[in-house]
Amino acid sequence: MQNTLGVITNPNSKKNWRHPERRGAIQRAVGHHGVVKETKSLDDLPRAVDELLEAGTKYWVCDGGDGTLHWVLNTLHQRLGSRGADAQLPVIVPTNGGTVDFIARKAGLKGDAISIVDRLVRELDAGREPRTVQVDTCRHRGQGKNADGETVDFDRLGLATALAGVANNFFDKYYALPKDRGAMAIAGVIGAAAGAALVDTFASPLRRWLPGDSYSDFFRPTAASIEVDGKRLAFSSFMSLQIGAIDINLAGVVRCFRRANESGFLHFQAISTSPVGVVFNVPNIVFGTPIRGGQVFDNRVRNVSIVAAAGEHINPVIDGEQFHGLDRIDLELGPSLSIATLPAA
Repeated sequence: MQNTLGVITNPNSKKNWRHPERRGAIQRAVGHHGVVKETKSLDDLPRAVDELLEAGTKYWVCDGGDGTLHWVLNTLHQRLGSRGADAQLPVIVPTNGGTVDFIARKAGLKGDAISIVDRLVRELDAGREPRTVQVDTCRHRGQGKNADGETVDFDRLGLATALAGVANNFFDKYYALPKDRGAMAIAGVIGAAAGAALVDTFASPLRRWLPGDSYSDFFRPTAASIEVDGKRLAFSSFMSLQIGAIDINLAGVVRCFRRANESGFLHFQAISTSPVGVVFNVPNIVFGTPIRGGQVFDNRVRNVSIVAAAGEHINPVIDGEQFHGLDRIDLELGPSLSIATLPAA
């Protein structure tokens, strides 16, 4: 039986762990148009994806945040590849079920999963095909070693990635906060890190009187060799590395990757500066304006290759999902993603 609409729901996402009865409400909203697949862990996801693929599902609603969409997208990509299919992905419908939801923001989708499914069903009942927007993805391919010292391959799609340094350390601090976090938590982590850098630089004796956990490792640089579109960067110690396939908005607080708003390009930032240099660039980071500094790369790219120095690793955070232990990572444009847009409720 063919399904027009499939919902993959994550019971551990922010809204679902607060309201476990939502699955039934979502199923009622879907009605005869399709099914709801609940995935209680990542181990459940391949089965759910296979079942929706077999049913010819056209619209895939991800009931969760950006992390849920990330895992659905990558499982889809892997399963389609294993079947010998091309990289054509079905239409994705993101929802506002997580903490940041930058992908739903990009598509202009407001409301939770129930509201979005209601509007999608209303369009289908009226015989209208929802309009879609095309967005680029970034393909991350790399290599690292497992616990036994064996080389393992890494291959994932993503839309926005913190690759190393401050960009990664932000997520470590952010995810250490209570689960119910949002815009204020983002601002708090940025403010605490900026304060620690200023104290360490201009008034280090005051450090012992500061409350809370230490940010001493927050500004530790990462040593690596980087090639951008075939040209090696002249500097090799980086305070922060990040790349985006789309321009994003983190909970209305931070706007990143403005140069990725044009299809066909990634926006790559490689920052080699002091902790205070990062602090002075906080307004640029927040408002998405150009990063300033003598050793800064901040521009459109098509390909990036990063090789970690001896003793270092690349630990990418892709769409908010953390990965660890890569010795090398190559970044390029991935398959285009179709995201449905819907009228306001």
